[in-house]
Amino acid sequence: MSANSDGGVGCQDALGRLYEYLDGELSEDWTEKVRSHIERCKRCYPYFNFERIFLDHIRSLRLGPETTGRLEKRIRDALEGA
Repeated sequence: MSANSDGGVGCQDALGRLYEYLDGELSEDWTEKVRSHIERCKRCYPYFNFERIFLDHIRSLRLGPETTGRLEKRIRDALEGA
């Protein structure tokens, strides 16, 4: 884990846990660390905001859980390959 001088997490750790953060899957401690970093970091906030809006849109389509999971995996795989 890379930490900032204030004891928070760095960009790599915050972005590495972004999907878990957005899905509410982090511990309370990690949720607070990622939230705090995103609020302060001008480089990470755009990534967070894009992913949040994207996931909100996917959820608004009201696809079934199986379809949503497959779609999300395909999109993430495509983004990682780009």
